[in-house]
Order: sequence, then C-alpha cells, then structure tokens
Amino acid sequence: MKTRTITQPMLNNIKTVLTRMNEKTKYADDGYSFAAEILKRLTIGDKAEFIDGRCFINKVAPDKQMQKHTLFTMGKTQLVINNKSGEIVDYYKPFYKPWKKVMKNLEKYLQIFSDNFDNPQIVTQHRLSFSGFTKAGLQKIQEIKDKINL
Repeated sequence: MKTRTITQPMLNNIKTVLTRMNEKTKYADDGYSFAAEILKRLTIGDKAEFIDGRCFINKVAPDKQMQKHTLFTMGKTQLVINNKSGEIVDYYKPFYKPWKKVMKNLEKYLQIFSDNFDNPQIVTQHRLSFSGFTKAGLQKIQEIKDKINL
C-alpha cells in the first residue's frame, strides 16, 4: 500500500477542529462521582462525518491535541488519519474513485468543519455523555457494603 499523507493546511484544519472539540468537553466531579460530556463526532448532513478517535474526559493543552487518529467519512469513502503525522493509515474508497478527487473532497470538508464549527445549520455536533464513581466514591461504596455484610 502506498503511503498517503494529507497536506499541512489539512492537518492544521484537523488540529483546529480537534482543539475546538476538546474545548467543548465538560467534566464535573463532586469527590465521589463524576460526569463527563465530550464532543465526539461532527457531521455535515449525510455528506461528511468527522470522528475524534481520542477520548479525553478533561481539557488538554493545545500542544497535546494531536494524538491518536481522526476517522473521516465522505459518502462511501472512509479514511483513518494519524493526527500527528497526517498519514492516512487505513482507508476504504470505491475502486473507481481517484485519490486526487478523494483528497480534494477531504480538503473541502475539513475547511467547512473548521470554518463552520459553531454553525448548527451546517455542522451538527454529536456528544457522548457518561458518568461513574471516582476512586474515593468506590471506597465509600465498599465501606457501606462492608457495614451491611457484617
């Protein structure tokens, strides 16, 4: 498989989008339990989808943003892009769709995601919420359980 790499402006757009997605992360902790809400996926109708392959439940410094992979879908074409190097590490594309067209569409959609990030009429944001117990919360539950089992 030939190594394919996106251009620096495309990588800059990915960094911009990932940084803004991470800024939308919400994390609350009362000492015993936590709740997190992360912005995991962006879509432009059924035309393009941008999925953050990272899973940060806290906000991260700008210099730590470019980790893991971004999953990008345009129609039937799917790309897995290394956030650090810009290398396309895996892909599926229709056989007759030339790479030149794929890269042109990728550039176009990355620019749209970057420019219209906060415009809900163009870009839809999809969040993932979850909650659980902190270490202190688990210890408290175990203490209560131990008292009940006496």
